[in-house]
Amino acid sequence: MSKYYLKADYEIESLKFCKTKDAIVVDIPMLSHGKLNYGLEHVKKLLRSHNIFPSELGFDIITLATMVYLADTRISRLIHGQDTWTREIVIQLPVSDVDLWNKQITTVERMLKFLTGDLWGFEFVKRNWSFEPNEKAEEKTALYSKASLFSGGMDSLISTINLMEQKENTLLFGHAGEGLTKNAQTNILDVLNAKYPEIMHTLIDLWMSFPNNYIPEGGNDNNTRSRSFLFIGFALFSITGTKNIKELMIPENGFIALNVPLEITRVGSFSTRTTHPFYLNLWNNLLKNLGLELSVYNPYWNKTKGEMADECLNKDVLFDTMRLSFSCSSPGKARWKGLSPQHCGYCVPCLIRRAAMHKAFGRDSTVYTETSIHHMQSSNASGTGVQLRSFQYAIEHIKKHPNIQRISIHKSGPLPQDEEYLSELASTYRRGLLEVDAFIQDRLYHEECHHDL
Repeated sequence: MSKYYLKADYEIESLKFCKTKDAIVVDIPMLSHGKLNYGLEHVKKLLRSHNIFPSELGFDIITLATMVYLADTRISRLIHGQDTWTREIVIQLPVSDVDLWNKQITTVERMLKFLTGDLWGFEFVKRNWSFEPNEKAEEKTALYSKASLFSGGMDSLISTINLMEQKENTLLFGHAGEGLTKNAQTNILDVLNAKYPEIMHTLIDLWMSFPNNYIPEGGNDNNTRSRSFLFIGFALFSITGTKNIKELMIPENGFIALNVPLEITRVGSFSTRTTHPFYLNLWNNLLKNLGLELSVYNPYWNKTKGEMADECLNKDVLFDTMRLSFSCSSPGKARWKGLSPQHCGYCVPCLIRRAAMHKAFGRDSTVYTETSIHHMQSSNASGTGVQLRSFQYAIEHIKKHPNIQRISIHKSGPLPQDEEYLSELASTYRRGLLEVDAFIQDRLYHEECHHDL
């Protein structure tokens, strides 16, 4: 187990490192031949092509997010984590205003500890390299009215359809690096472009990758819990270069956003805290304290996935496009059966997706590797049945103890002490479980009827 001290540097062009008695110190080159590394130069050019010129403070945010994502994915928990989990990482980052950022250290550390479970420390030094000439500020685009993360999943699809129906010109922010995710984003937007030719919706991709074992003796880590920090930071960085956008939408149904463990042991719990209210509130505190007139919000915080689908402003377009979206946590599992990557049908996101389609449409055009609930139940000790068992446990528990929902929602993180707000969150959690239950019971009934025939 080693403590890492990562230093972003604009004066070196190759990585340097040394060992002290306290830490492994690594100097990270941010430039190569005067161009930004790690996909940031490509993003800069792409934004310029759309007349988007982010601010220096915006650039501070994306470089902070870059360093965090680098540390998270290239320092192995197995090798360097306490009990193979908690890592200790300090990042030194050149910024445009040292005094301003020094006041934000506690907030940033809280955000990332909540998100990744690691111990983070930050040091800010003066950045003597300018991202963008000041004279470009007057050229910032005024074409867009909304901005949203766009994952290629079902929730972001619904949100984007709603924005199109409301005739909002929207900047969408996605990740270009993953084949299935990227294909989903591209295929969905091809359809929406044809459906809404009069509405401008522009996808801005972040291409960011680091070589394997990039950090000396660091190894690699595949959990990527900091991904939301990267993509929120990327989107905020970008919209500082627009004239009219003041909010970033992060669309996700409230059931998943709450991230309540399905069992006491957390078996079947969700893997991300991307849209947990506590995390988004910390983002808004940070933006306010930085003096940026920006905020992040989840417009679907009090909706289940099925409610989102059922209330979509164009359900016909949604159903036609649904099969192109992607929700599965581990699509590669299909290879075990000799199939190409696809929705497994039995992980937590797949079960929630199937339940949502059941509520909104009573049918589903998605191809799943495993569809039978009976088969999952008979395999509840194996991978195909574990998540179903977790859902059934949580459903049974909340039916027997209706008041437990008010307690359960606090298990995944702190929440504001507002009774009306907490009641709505608790209701969303309960409705989400019962939505899955309705799907399970209906599937069991139809499978039994089919078997009898």
